Amino acid sequence: MNKITFDEHKYQSLLDDPAMTEQYKELIRELLEQAGQLTAENARLRRALLRASSNGPRMSSKLKDALYE
Repeated sequence: MNKITFDEHKYQSLLDDPAMTEQYKELIRELLEQAGQLTAENARLRRALLRASSNGPRMSSKLKDALYE
């Protein structure tokens, strides 16, 4: 599974850079906000998926044992 890492502090520090124009700072703020929203949605979807998969029908242990033989 590919895991994309996102270092929010690295991008947040760009906002303090005096060489950065206000236009770029605004773009970075928008990207940080969107990244936060996507992270929260990803967590919600993972919880929903775990809930849905845990309530589904389970294979009996006898059937599982027979399949593994």
